[in-house]
Amino acid sequence: MATTSGRLREQFPDLLWKKLPSPEEHSAYTWHGFEPNKKVLLEKGHTRWPGRLPFSVDSIMERDVAVPMRDGIKIYADIFRPANTDVDEKVPAILAFSPYGKTGTGVPNYDIMGPHRIGLKLEDTSGYEKFEGPDPATWMQYGYAIINVDARGAGKSEGDVVFYGPQEAEDVYDTIDYISKQSWCSGSVGMAGNSWLAISQINFASRHEHPALKALAPWEGRHDVYRDTLGRGGRKHNPGLHRFLLSGFAGANSVENMPEMFAKRPFFDDYWESKYIHTENINVPMYLLASFSSQLHTRGSFHTFRTAKTSEKWLRVHRYQEWYDLYRPEANADLKKFYDRFLKGIQNGWETDTPPVRLSLLGFEADGSLTKSIEERPEQEWPLARQQLKTLYLDSTLKQLVWEKPAIEGSTTHLAEGLTDSSVSNSHIAI
Repeated sequence: MATTSGRLREQFPDLLWKKLPSPEEHSAYTWHGFEPNKKVLLEKGHTRWPGRLPFSVDSIMERDVAVPMRDGIKIYADIFRPANTDVDEKVPAILAFSPYGKTGTGVPNYDIMGPHRIGLKLEDTSGYEKFEGPDPATWMQYGYAIINVDARGAGKSEGDVVFYGPQEAEDVYDTIDYISKQSWCSGSVGMAGNSWLAISQINFASRHEHPALKALAPWEGRHDVYRDTLGRGGRKHNPGLHRFLLSGFAGANSVENMPEMFAKRPFFDDYWESKYIHTENINVPMYLLASFSSQLHTRGSFHTFRTAKTSEKWLRVHRYQEWYDLYRPEANADLKKFYDRFLKGIQNGWETDTPPVRLSLLGFEADGSLTKSIEERPEQEWPLARQQLKTLYLDSTLKQLVWEKPAIEGSTTHLAEGLTDSSVSNSHIAI
């Protein structure tokens, strides 16, 4: 069968690629070597480094396990599972899928991605977690396996790195198929994670179904890379984000050069349509996360909840930065209850106890001024059935939005640095 780059080049002859450095050569890649099928016992109390989150049960780590793809390519995974699965216990698996590095190896990490580790203390995570993925040290005690995957083209995985689309969806299918047939697996598989790890979930579920996939937890993910990120509002937006992503990949071959493709194809066309995720096709139970903070995944998260076909979907709008929320004990306990219901089949009251929508809203005083309070509010739907839509108008004199349409037309100007300026967004983190 054709390779990734061959299939994509056939479909899009003008597709641009960027050659990657190897993991050993990349100056910022945390490389722990390549040890296929190495099996390590992580005893109860084990820590990867002093001061990190310990494992609370005996666990097994299998390094660099080859997972076969339908076109002959092999991708590699690190598998964490409770030690009793070596005897007679079978557990569900939670898949964390992205090209960001398997197990604390890639360039993106909490030490460099924001000030003060985004509020995460070193003892909050084990160091075995995949960036933006669930921590094995937490989930072993819950009776789940964690599968950290280097997606196609990343690390020692073969092929080229691609951004979403049909190829990634096929690879996720083949990975789920492989995992579900392992001797230690109960046959139930879920997926979890933020950002790319969330996008890979909805991208797969919008294109394929697999009988072993029982539940998704896309905790903040976009569905439309063109409108949500690269061309937000019809113009170039934050191009530095994807350039940073490209700089963080390592592998033997190449990565799809998304920023240069936007420069080459600035208008929405069949190439961008191939990346678009039709969330209306998703028909698997989902626990979604959204926020109003960074705005990177806000539109996509709400859109996925609103449009997904499944009636078994729950939305929590949180008040934190997404990576910090991912490792909060309360958030993990809540996610465990969801997985226990749909991956283990436990009748634990999830459907009756959990409101379809949970909002976190900033409080306001009666005069409209902001307070420091956060209101946690359960709702039955999103958008809210009782919402009222109102039109706002641009006032060129006041240079602000107003409720009443100005009596006369006007114009105003904005001093830009050049025709290539892009819109930007910033996150401010309180410490």
